[in-house]
Parts: sequence; structure tokens; C-alpha cells
Amino acid sequence: MAIRWLWVAVAASLGILVSPRAMADPEWLRFDGRDWGALSSEAKQAYLAGFLAGSAAAQALAAGATDSAGMVQALDSLSRAGLRFPYSPNVYGARVEDFYWYVNQRPLPVWYVLWEVNNRLHAPSE
Repeated sequence: MAIRWLWVAVAASLGILVSPRAMADPEWLRFDGRDWGALSSEAKQAYLAGFLAGSAAAQALAAGATDSAGMVQALDSLSRAGLRFPYSPNVYGARVEDFYWYVNQRPLPVWYVLWEVNNRLHAPSE
């Protein structure tokens, strides 16, 4: 069941990444703490799951995956060796909430906050 949801999230993330509208007007790049605060808990978890799935898919593609079988193999290998964003949506969600508790940080985009939180939790590999 969890694998099915992962593939749904990956497909949705890839659909967003390759759609002409996403390239013409990347609204998701400007999604910030004010937008984040307006989401329900369920929507925040869905956003984070999609972000993590998209990040894992991008990492698998960067590792050389060129088709669905390659994606499965790369994601399996990366999940054991270490994903760039290795923690669960709950972990990132709590940290994002803490980050945006400070009003002056709310204009920062969510992608930036996730990157910052991840670097604080998990030193990026060279």
C-alpha cells in the first residue's frame, strides 16, 4: 500500500515538473510560510510527501535512471544508501512549523525552508 502511494506521489511530482504550465509560471516556487499556515494538517502532510517523492525521483534520475525499471532500482538502492531528504514528512513538518513560528521567516519559500531544515538535520554529502 505504501509503495502504491509513493508511485502516485512520484507520478504527480513528475507531472508537475514536466507540464508546460509549471514551466511557464512556477507558483510552487513562491509558496511561502503564509501559504503554509493556511493549509490543513492533512494538506501539509500531502505537500511534504509530494516534495519528498519528487526529491527522491530527481535523485534517482540524477543517478542515471532512464525508465520505470531503472527508477525502481535506483529508488531501492538510494533508500538503502541514503536519500538527500531521508526523514519522514512528520519530521520535516514539525521543523517547518518551528521555522515559521518566527513571523519574520514566513516570507521565505517552503522549498528553501525544507532545504535549510534538512541541512540542519542531515549534513549534505559532498
